[in-house]
Amino acid sequence: MAVLGLLVQHSDTVGGLSLRLEGQHPNARWPRNIVHNTLTSHVRKDLVRVVGSGGAAERYEATPAGVEHFREWLRKSAATVPTLRDALRAKLSYIEDEEQLAGAIRDIRKQEEWCVDEAETAQGRYRRAWRLGRLQSSGKHDVRTRVRRVLMVDEVKLWLERAAALRRLRVSLEDPDGENDTLAAGDD
Repeated sequence: MAVLGLLVQHSDTVGGLSLRLEGQHPNARWPRNIVHNTLTSHVRKDLVRVVGSGGAAERYEATPAGVEHFREWLRKSAATVPTLRDALRAKLSYIEDEEQLAGAIRDIRKQEEWCVDEAETAQGRYRRAWRLGRLQSSGKHDVRTRVRRVLMVDEVKLWLERAAALRRLRVSLEDPDGENDTLAAGDD
């Protein structure tokens, strides 16, 4: 949907889409061939069409059906229960001895540090965008700028929250007596 959304904004080449996709979603860790594979699929489904080829790279644009498909996706509620599924939780559930636990704790510490680094990188992108004037609203109805600004701030907060969650998990795993195993106030 991200590739289709970019084409709803304006037509582009595979290379241009790849750059825009990375710029718009810098932490998504897209596979290298995501744009090409997605375009092939979207062309087959008549959501996207080739509008320019020849001497230059092919340009793609969203078809009317593609625009409607994307807008319907935007209208659908995102209010679903998120999954709590990641490789770290899966690995932890299979740990059977102290050596494995020690390795997992080292991995958690690395992830924790990585999340802090990602938060700093995201904060740097935010500061750069602010300095360049890309986050200052041009008026009350400048929704795109407001959303961009909020998403950039939220990204920093999400990385810091993830680092804090990893820190809590690590500290609890390092505590053999369970003294750090606390729930929210009022929980039994």
